[in-house]
Amino acid sequence: MTMTERKVETEITIAATPEEVWRAISEGEEIKRWFTVDARVNPGPGGSIWMSFGEGMDWESPIEIWEPNRHLRASAVDYFIEARGEGETVLRIVQSGFGAEGWEDELDNLNAGWRAFAATLRHYLEKHRGKPRTFVYFRHPPVALPRSEVFAKLLRAVDVPLVAAGERFEGELFRGAADVAAPPINFSGPLENYGNGFVFIEVEPGREKHRPAVWVSLYGESGAQGAALQEELRERLTRAFGE
Repeated sequence: MTMTERKVETEITIAATPEEVWRAISEGEEIKRWFTVDARVNPGPGGSIWMSFGEGMDWESPIEIWEPNRHLRASAVDYFIEARGEGETVLRIVQSGFGAEGWEDELDNLNAGWRAFAATLRHYLEKHRGKPRTFVYFRHPPVALPRSEVFAKLLRAVDVPLVAAGERFEGELFRGAADVAAPPINFSGPLENYGNGFVFIEVEPGREKHRPAVWVSLYGESGAQGAALQEELRERLTRAFGE
């Protein structure tokens, strides 16, 4: 990295082995249980990782470093794995390649995003390891409102109060504790209902319009609630923001 480059860095401690964390970031089926809607991995140096969030949001990243249980690098994202204490592993995610000027909004978005995804990964490995995920989500079309207004309106739509990280929230739809609270970018945390699922509420950035979205990870038998929850999210966001 040159002196003019900046980076986004997130570190999280997970009650799992380095081998379990490695599988979660390097196997397609595992990636789908905490990160993207779909994923495929062609492993090893010179291989690639393909991921998709649906609706045309897919990309493929060449693998540049492949050191099992230690270090994975794909494009400008590094995953560093280190055993720390008995039964604990530290995962450090670093995204680099940003110039010295500009990028402020992008860096803020990425920082909040990686914190939320790292929290989702920890929740998966500590509470639902090995279980397939039913990924329930609704992305409303972009709306012509300031991002802060969209964020506040989105939280009201799903009846989630804005609380600080570590504090509980409770509404008609979701009950849990905030893990990441980064207004007006995102809000996420584990749920006490929906089979101990995980909710990720975000406002995707845009120049003049911003896109409200809610993503919920359901595991095991709670996946049967997915269709009803998806329709509920659609109805609530459509009612709040219009067609």
